[in-house]
Amino acid sequence: MTLLHHGGRLQDVAKRFGIVESDWLDLSTGVSPWHYPVPDIPPSAWNRLPEENDGLISAADRYYGGHNALPVAGSQAAIQCLPQVLTSMREGPGRVLLPKVGYKEHERAWRLQGWQIEYYGDSKREVSAPLYNQQPTSEQIDSCDVLLIINPNNPAAGQIPATKLNAWLEVLSLKGGYLVVDEAFMDATPQQSLLPAAGQNLVILRSVGKFFGLAGLRAGFVFAPDEIRLALQDRLGPWCLNGPARMICKQAFCDIEWQQMQIRRLHNSSERLRKLLSVLPGHIVGTALFQCVHLSRAPVWHERLCQHGILTRLTDERNALRFGLPADELQWCRLSEVLQWVSAEIESEDECSKKASA
Repeated sequence: MTLLHHGGRLQDVAKRFGIVESDWLDLSTGVSPWHYPVPDIPPSAWNRLPEENDGLISAADRYYGGHNALPVAGSQAAIQCLPQVLTSMREGPGRVLLPKVGYKEHERAWRLQGWQIEYYGDSKREVSAPLYNQQPTSEQIDSCDVLLIINPNNPAAGQIPATKLNAWLEVLSLKGGYLVVDEAFMDATPQQSLLPAAGQNLVILRSVGKFFGLAGLRAGFVFAPDEIRLALQDRLGPWCLNGPARMICKQAFCDIEWQQMQIRRLHNSSERLRKLLSVLPGHIVGTALFQCVHLSRAPVWHERLCQHGILTRLTDERNALRFGLPADELQWCRLSEVLQWVSAEIESEDECSKKASA
């Protein structure tokens, strides 16, 4: 299987459209445009191997509300490794339920281990369609070995309440199945996290990069029963998270004042973005970190915005654009102006097309 493409890749896009990187407004990721202020890194963090008793685990446990967090090089590392671990524990692959709309690295990882993939939910293309139905049926849960939930979903944005997830976990546990919950976008709504729930059949993935705006740090955490956590740790090897990253994460987890400010800032900006995008001819869904607009000609919109130096994320279904948050007033003004220009261009083309076909 070839590598999947996600948001970013600005260098390639800039070269394709002949616009220098510094002139782009990159809204293609769900990463916060405001990052946690990185502290000065002492030379010892670079000169010595990471220490496991540096207080990071207890800080992560307090921040996330879990127990015995496993630090990994971004939740991506756990996504790639978890199917290997569960395949080994089961002595062979099984059937995994995946959302039809969602982060495709999950599917890639399970498929590489030979698991039978079954989808739940839908990927409706209609612009006026309601929120994606991203929940499995009871019959699907009864027949699967692993149920994977992306909560909130990216890019479908829906969240499944903890009460329902716990009910599904109970059903899965009775038959030896597993519930895996990817909470990479959960930090801005911590009250909706499944943590501090725990169980022998529950795995929760968390990401540092999105909420804290530190995607380049490549840091994430896994909460899982001892058997799975130790197996993951064994496969990933020692020093999975480097010393400077551990130091930054520990400080960020302890800075409650900054976290509360960030939550307010993200929710306010996301609502502002939703209102700005509401003039477009499409249905909007979103989280605190992005808004997704379902458009009948989404690839055309994506191309036209790129021609104006604004990069968005064209979804895998090619029926929507995901917009990240602008960082300042200049970016807000630029986005607003370009949306008006592109809207006028496409509206004019649509009118001409209607007249030609009349």
